[in-house]
Order: sequence, then C-alpha cells, then structure tokens
Amino acid sequence: MNKNNNMSYINIIVFISLVYVISILNITSPKDAAVSQTENRTLAQKPDFNTTDLFSGKYFSDFEKYFADHFFHREQLVQINNDLSYLKGIKRNEEASIVAFDGQNVGGNETSDNNNVEASTKGNLLILNDTVMELYKFNEDKSKSYADMITTVSNKLGKDVKVYSLLAPIQVEFLKNEKYKNLSDSQIDAIEFVNSKLQDGIIPVDAYHPIKEHIGEYVYFRTDHHWTALGAYYGYTGFAKAAGLEAVSLKDYQIGEASGYLGHISTVNPSETVNNNPDDVIYYEPPVNTDMTVYYYDKDTGEKKSYKGKVINKSYAKLDQKYGVFIGGDFPLGVIKTSAKSDKKIMVIKDSYGNAFIPFLTPHYSEIYVIDPRHYKESIVDLVNENNIEEVLFLNYVLTTNFENFMDSVLNLTK
Repeated sequence: MNKNNNMSYINIIVFISLVYVISILNITSPKDAAVSQTENRTLAQKPDFNTTDLFSGKYFSDFEKYFADHFFHREQLVQINNDLSYLKGIKRNEEASIVAFDGQNVGGNETSDNNNVEASTKGNLLILNDTVMELYKFNEDKSKSYADMITTVSNKLGKDVKVYSLLAPIQVEFLKNEKYKNLSDSQIDAIEFVNSKLQDGIIPVDAYHPIKEHIGEYVYFRTDHHWTALGAYYGYTGFAKAAGLEAVSLKDYQIGEASGYLGHISTVNPSETVNNNPDDVIYYEPPVNTDMTVYYYDKDTGEKKSYKGKVINKSYAKLDQKYGVFIGGDFPLGVIKTSAKSDKKIMVIKDSYGNAFIPFLTPHYSEIYVIDPRHYKESIVDLVNENNIEEVLFLNYVLTTNFENFMDSVLNLTK
C-alpha cells in the first residue's frame, strides 16, 4: 500500500514538474515569428489590450490563438506530426482519383504557326485527399529539343552572356506513397537528362534537391499546379548557389498573406475535400526598392504599350486569381529596376513558375528583364545587346519540356 502511495506521489510530482517546466519554456521562448514555414501561413500575433475587446471576449479569444501559434517548439512539433502522417502510408479513408485535364495555356503566342495540342498541358490530374496534382510523362525527343532550344539561344547570344537553366519539379514527384508517385515518371531523371544535353558552358541550376530537403513544408499549393513562394525561395537558393550569390534570408523580407485561394486545376473536377481546404498565398516583399514597367501589345492595333507594374501586386490578394500577386501575372515583357547595390542585369525567360521566383532576384540585380515567350514578339537577342544584359535564366517547370509550341516561341524570338 505504501509502495503504491509512493508511486502516486512520484507521478504527481513528475506531472506537476513537467507542467511547470513547459510553462516556463512557453513564457520565456521567443514569440517574434511571423509565419509558419511548415504550414505556409501567417501566425497570430499578440493582441493589443483594450477594454472593449476585454469585455466582449475577443481579447481572450485572440490571445488563445496567439498562445497556440507560439507554443514552445511548435514548428518542430508540427513537422514531426507531418512526418508521422507520411509514415502511416495509405489511410482507409483516403480519397484518390484520376481525372482528365484539358490543360492550361503554355503554348505559343499569336504569331506562332504551330497551334497543335502541345500548346496546353492536356493530360491527367491526381486528386489525393485535399490536393490536386498534375502528372508528368517523360518524352525523350521533346526533352532533347528543349535542351537544344536553350543551346541555340545561348549560341545566338554569344559567349559573353552567361546562360542558366532551371527546371522546377512538380509536387507528385515527392509523394511518399509509391503507389501514387509511380503514376508519374521520374522528374529527377528527366531533369538530369535535359542537363546532360545542354551545351558546355550552360549552367544547370539544381532546384530539385533544395525543394526535396524541405518537402515537409508547404512548398506547393494544394489547389494549384504552382509552387508557393516558399517553394520558389528554395528554388532560388539553388540558383544563388549556381550563380555564386549569397542567398538572402527570408527574415529580410516583409511577409504578407492572401487567404482563400482556389487554383485553376481544383475546378477541373471539383472535390468537396479540396474546395473546403483553400490555400493561403504567402508573399515576400523584396528588401530593396523596385520600379517595374510592363510592356504589352494592343489587341486591336498591335501597338506596343506600357503601364506601371509591381513586383508584389497586392491588388490580386482580393481577386480569385491570387497567384497574380507575384509580378501581376503573365505579360510579354517586364523591366524591373532595383536599388540593389549591384550593376548586374539578368533576363528571365519563363513560364508562370517564374512569377513567384522573380522577387527573390531583386536584391542581386540592378535590372531584371522578364520575358514570357508565349506573348513577346520581338528579338531577345536585340534586347540583350541593347541593354548590355550579361545573364539569361531559363526558368520553367518540368512539364514545359513537352511543349513544342513553347520551344518554337522562344526560337522565333532569336530570328
């Protein structure tokens, strides 16, 4: 009996001690985090005290959210929970389906003579619980053509222009469950194949492994085919390494959020689970001043016109297409001038994956020329020569290697 009483006392003392220690740690631990990298959302901040909120109960409600979001080692605990969820494999209530997808606009511009189905991402989507993902199929001939296209452009630009190639992987590549991952071809093999076909002197950028290292974080949207700004940031660290730059910490960026985002691919075969779990679009405002001019062609006259753009366009936060917060979406040409302490200039030839990536280049370049070959109609060779651009980055997601119209559009800009 006495032995049982002693064990009870020990259990009580251990329990009270744990509660005391955890309480002290929670009180003394830093609470200045503004965003959860794992969940890709902003964290609740300590509410301001006022009597109105106090008596209405709002103050305590907000403080409870603040306390929960800044619990001691919360980020690590969330990550452990995510890792354990992955290890569980297929759940009995797992929802999975394959649906046909008519595709998105990734083809040539209006001047292209080739208007076949390669101008879209027509194929299949995997809907897995609350996430919609494009599937990837490797095509050796087209992948080689993609590499040849970059080589051709590099030769046209001349040896004094440094050329980089970054192929961004898509989400399905990193599924833990082989049953679903094997529905799609290996992207790392495809990326390495393209890199092996590039002409000597062209610098491949490894965005794959930096993303893989952080795949437990929210680096891809659930309802859209793009990477998040966090995913783009890790891709940028791969570029910084290849370019010999020191990557700027995310702590140096001002963080903002646009909530309630449902991407285009989520509407293909609406899933209640998907639609009830919209994404939050986290964006990072550059730590340097930027001035952006966007050029486009008048639909009726073909005249080249311009307007003032923004590297982070917050007006899109209130719209359905919230991914437009990144440089304002797609357009023929954007010219960004920055206050960066650098005289370097770069041209980025990109699909829409480049949009979330561009803001991270601003601390390193005085001028950034953003080209979307699906819409631009002039010579990129002339643009490089006239503006003394020393570097060119091809930044596209891996599916673009299958789109002949995209390649043709780029090549048409070198004639």
